Amino acid sequence: MSAKNVDLRPPKGIAPPQIFEELHKGVLGQNTALRYVSVAVYKHTTGKVPGNILLIGNSGTGKTTIMNNIQRMYHDVAEYRPFRAMTIINANLLVDSERMEFQPVRLLEAVEQRARALVGENPTAEALKETMERATICIDEIDKMSSIVAGKPNPIGVVLQQGLLTLMEGEVVTYKTFASVDGVEKAVTLNIDTRHMMFICGGAFEGLYDQVYLRVINPASGEKLKSQAVQMADGQVRIETRFALADFLKPEDLFEYGMVPQFMARFDNVVMLRDLDVAVLKSILLGSLDSPFVRSKKFFEVMDIELEIDDVAAAMIAEAAVLNIRTGARALRTVFSKIINPLEYDPWQHEDLEKKPEGGHRLVITKEMARRAISGNGG
Repeated sequence: MSAKNVDLRPPKGIAPPQIFEELHKGVLGQNTALRYVSVAVYKHTTGKVPGNILLIGNSGTGKTTIMNNIQRMYHDVAEYRPFRAMTIINANLLVDSERMEFQPVRLLEAVEQRARALVGENPTAEALKETMERATICIDEIDKMSSIVAGKPNPIGVVLQQGLLTLMEGEVVTYKTFASVDGVEKAVTLNIDTRHMMFICGGAFEGLYDQVYLRVINPASGEKLKSQAVQMADGQVRIETRFALADFLKPEDLFEYGMVPQFMARFDNVVMLRDLDVAVLKSILLGSLDSPFVRSKKFFEVMDIELEIDDVAAAMIAEAAVLNIRTGARALRTVFSKIINPLEYDPWQHEDLEKKPEGGHRLVITKEMARRAISGNGG
């Protein structure tokens, strides 16, 4: 045990490019966003400056996937063991809507559960406090806590943003729990300093897309949407005009949306996740750790069947998924399931199942299978 610890690098020895490579194993198509996230993690783990970030992106573009892969990296990289107390919580759980109060205790309770799992049974108050103060706090659906909803003031949103602002600036929060004192579990009060916590907030900000889009298409704006030629899997080319929020977003757009300027100032970076195009969705399908194809490959390995996919079939699945731009990578699972479910149910009766000379079997998802399933004629 001690020999292993001697070999561990200090966190400052794990540079942002190395963090990027680790996160990239599970997050594809968001390289620019991952660079910002990698720097933020480096700042957090070296402890000198905060690395708080806000992730903005359509549903399915990878906000939660990024959060989950930070958690995976903390678990997989031994040097990050002290930082494994990470929690993902929905923004609306942090406000008592009846009393209009911010509830930091709810956040700390979630952190404490992770800290106890890390520290082990009967932790001392000092060990619990130290572990909690290194936590990474991921707050999802932060856009739902805007200070303006449907054009009207939203007091709950203001309470949440002001409460989080205080924590992100650094506050000592009194927190009551139980810990081991001289070998006996007793009630203790911990003074949790939030200065060294990392805050990652994320949201789809769907109303923001419409708000900025209407501004851009206004003839008086002087801005215009971009068109590009897109080649389809069957070789045909079509011209597409798409709106990308990242191309037009300005800080004042977020203020108009209802984000409090002082709250926004506490983020080191506002990170825009790109909408996923066909090429990116195809790469996610083929290579992401959590892609439906990769998961199915593991399933078929149980039966000693090697699952493969034709390149054109993969492109066709990506093309079908990209039609629902608001669900992003999630649409891959829906489209792919139409093809794979009959194969998973009974691969042994499938006409394309091949016996390999060296033993076992091979099954290839072909473009014909993809075409039948996507068109609704999969049988």
